[in-house]
Amino acid sequence: MTFHPRSVVEFGLFFTKVSDSLLSGAPLETSSELIRTQLAACAVAVRTEDRLSTGSGIVTIVGEVTADDDPDGHEEFPLSPTPAEEAQLTAMLRDCHHVSASVTSEADQTKYTLYVFRQAGKPGFDTEEASVCEILVSQLARGMELSARLGASEIERNLYSSVMDRLSVGVVIIDLNGRILKCSATAEEALAARDGLQIQAGKLRATCAKEDRELQGAMKAAAQSVIDGEFSATRGLSLTKLSGSRNLGVIVQPVAGKSGQGQPASVAVYIRDPEANSEVEGELVRQLFDLTPAEAAVARRLTAGLTLEDAAASLAISRNTARAHLRSIFSKSGITRQTELVRLMLNSAAVLGERPRQLA
Repeated sequence: MTFHPRSVVEFGLFFTKVSDSLLSGAPLETSSELIRTQLAACAVAVRTEDRLSTGSGIVTIVGEVTADDDPDGHEEFPLSPTPAEEAQLTAMLRDCHHVSASVTSEADQTKYTLYVFRQAGKPGFDTEEASVCEILVSQLARGMELSARLGASEIERNLYSSVMDRLSVGVVIIDLNGRILKCSATAEEALAARDGLQIQAGKLRATCAKEDRELQGAMKAAAQSVIDGEFSATRGLSLTKLSGSRNLGVIVQPVAGKSGQGQPASVAVYIRDPEANSEVEGELVRQLFDLTPAEAAVARRLTAGLTLEDAAASLAISRNTARAHLRSIFSKSGITRQTELVRLMLNSAAVLGERPRQLA
């Protein structure tokens, strides 16, 4: 090792670097390279095996092994930072000095094994280095599990935000002091318009002074509800738009954090503009209701608020043709009125698809 085993500070810094590398989202190879360099090894391998595997798993190797009898030191086989075959690991275990350690996760019984290699012509590993390897594999296992959980949480957040955007619902997350932590794409659009809501000094404000006092009171009440552990102070508000169009609908709701995952409690503000249409994607409509492309195009336009005449004009078809498509849609979907069609479409899974950029 390049630090003395009794150097607690260097020892701690090294382990911190290994953990931080994983938690920052860097690939496993980055942490493995840190270990390889610190232990003066030619290669490092990490194998992960889930509880259902039968002696095999995912193996990741970094480093290289050279032929000892080659005076030019040409590579016997290169080990690039990509998942490697078990055969590579087997050959290294046969031909190199190595030390290894394993740990099994209590959560899901995944087994993690760390292997550290040196060339056959180099000094082998001593007991202190073997002990370091045992500590390292535990560090790697915890880091990989935390990284996986954080990654899953990020996927969950992205999916949630995406669904809310597709439903034309903006979401603003604020901390318990009223500072904005995050805005969804739909919320950013609404706030940028400064038509009913806006951002001032990093905080959410209503553009009407009287309504802003109500909004601030609702957010403070929600924050206090979080502090008290009640999470019950949910309130709805109607905010005037300076443009004169229909008011914004706003829901202020306390949100509990996730214990153990570093997610603090906060307050969520949901924004719905009644002027915004929840559009549906034509291909999904066609698939869900077994419509033809032409029928799906008519259904989309009617759902977006167009009259049958306007839908026909936008599709460059006659009103009679559009009416024929509508009769076919009614027959296939089991409804009889255009208002029922709009409700059916907006309550279907079609609204969860990608938001179309334009009617087609």
